[in-house]
This record gives sequence, structure tokens and C-alpha cells, in this order.
Amino acid sequence: MKKLALLFLCVVTFSSCDIDDDGPTILSTFAEVTENDLPAFFEQGKTYVVEVSYALPDACHQPVGLHLTRGGDIGDDRRAIYVAGVATYNADTQECALEPETPADLIETTQFTIRIDESEPYTFYFWTGLDSTGENIFDTVEVPVGAPDLEEQE
Repeated sequence: MKKLALLFLCVVTFSSCDIDDDGPTILSTFAEVTENDLPAFFEQGKTYVVEVSYALPDACHQPVGLHLTRGGDIGDDRRAIYVAGVATYNADTQECALEPETPADLIETTQFTIRIDESEPYTFYFWTGLDSTGENIFDTVEVPVGAPDLEEQE
């Protein structure tokens, strides 16, 4: 009797697993960074909150947030910060039939925090799209550390 109950449990368990799920397939994509509020310079030892806006590709995309990564662990690579907006969409939808009420409805604003712990400039690479060959395009902004020398600017 125990073997029959175990066999019945196995049949129910395996038959209830459906690997052909018909639910939506949600995928992520990068979204173009349109604005940032980086300061003219950083002060070493301080923490900054940086506001970033990114544009959703269309009204069928949902905002997720930002993707941030450093170029590496040490030196110039550690101070190279790559920033992209992230949006999700239903990959099963063939065409987006939704229209935003205004273009501003496709702009999402969020922020990230960065602590400035080195004395060399920080370089930010804001993702703005892909070129005709599929290569990433970045808007590059270098922010020096320490107040700018006013005598050098004259």
C-alpha cells in the first residue's frame, strides 16, 4: 500500500509540472540616459547623491532602475563608472499599442550614491544607445576631485 501511495504521489508530482509555461516572457533592456546632475567637482571623502533620468523606449516598457558598474577594481578603471537605465517589457507582445499621454511620461528619474575616496578624477559613461554596428554609445563626463584651480581657468 505504501508503494502504491508513493507511486501515486510521484505521478501527481510529475504531471503537475508543466515546462511549457504560456505566461509572459519578461525581458530587460537598457534605456537611454538623458540627464544627470553631476557636480562640477567632487570633494574627497564626501558622499554624493547623483540624480539620473532615462527614457523608456516606449509606453510598453516598465522602469526598473539603473545599472551601474565600475570599469575595474583598481586605479583608473575603479574610477570609471558605467551608468545605464534599465526597463523591462513583455517579449511576447509583437507591437506596442500603448501611447504615452506626453513624451515626459516616458522619462524616469532615479538616483545613485557614490562615495569619493580617491583624489584622481572620476569618469562617468552614460549609456545613450547603440550605433549602426551594434556598439554601445556613451556620453562621457569627467568630474575632477578637489575645487578647480581658478587661476588655470583664466
